[in-house]
Amino acid sequence: MYQLYDSLYRSDSNLKIDLINIGGISNPLLFPFKLLKYHKILKEYNVLHAQYGSGTGFFTSLFSNKKILSLRGSDWYYFPSNNVLERFHSWLSCKLTRWCIKRFDSIIVMSERMKVELKSEFSTLSVQVIPDGINLSKFYPVRNKAKSFRVLFSSINRNNRLKRFDLAEKAFAIFREKHPDSELVFMNDVSHDKVNELINSVDVILLTSTHEGWPNIIKEGLACNVPFVSTEVSDLRTIAEKTGSCFVCEDNPESLANGLTKATLREGEKNIRYLAQQFDILEISKRLIELYKNSFNC
Repeated sequence: MYQLYDSLYRSDSNLKIDLINIGGISNPLLFPFKLLKYHKILKEYNVLHAQYGSGTGFFTSLFSNKKILSLRGSDWYYFPSNNVLERFHSWLSCKLTRWCIKRFDSIIVMSERMKVELKSEFSTLSVQVIPDGINLSKFYPVRNKAKSFRVLFSSINRNNRLKRFDLAEKAFAIFREKHPDSELVFMNDVSHDKVNELINSVDVILLTSTHEGWPNIIKEGLACNVPFVSTEVSDLRTIAEKTGSCFVCEDNPESLANGLTKATLREGEKNIRYLAQQFDILEISKRLIELYKNSFNC
């Protein structure tokens, strides 16, 4: 987020943008006090941009300023977890988003798929697809491939049920039966300045999520010419249809393992960095600035 705001400043020096952290608002007893506190602060701004739905969006929707809401994914998609608390949290998050969404002047979503789903429920809303940007100067191809075929699991947290590490593990086990020299790689304890090096050391990124806004790891992989094998999430099928190097599969181990096998052949184009150009953070910044100015002038 700080990287985005830095690029916004560099894109238009006449635009004054502040990043304000309202803190946790899960305690309903503290909610009125937060409203009183931030009413004095936020009323001075021409446009408020809530960076998440759920409680953050609901809180922001109560102000009379021009308002923009960015939906990230987990604030829109309900996750039917086996864990009761997780299930309730997801239900409440999605409900709060839907309760407040009509109070915003513009909605930003991460993918065309989200836009279609949103418009099917709220046809009159003004919705734009502006995914989070990445710094293409920090993610680029280098020759760093190992001898073994390396598969990068897309999530840092293997216990995140949304990411379904168990599905990735089963798919890789099937794949490895025919490719014993392959290796499943994780991002654990990798500093930010080493992520480009890690991505360039693998042959494919495996994503097994239940849903996504637009996964940054896939954007970064494309920028490094590293293809993906994934479940049907976000706009990844649209990307896969543009190149024979990436594959969207059914969410079962056999289909994903088959996708990994296809990835070993790498019969599609090798240079897929151009697919990441649309996520250049400077271009994303320009689109946001245009939206801010239009919101202020309308």
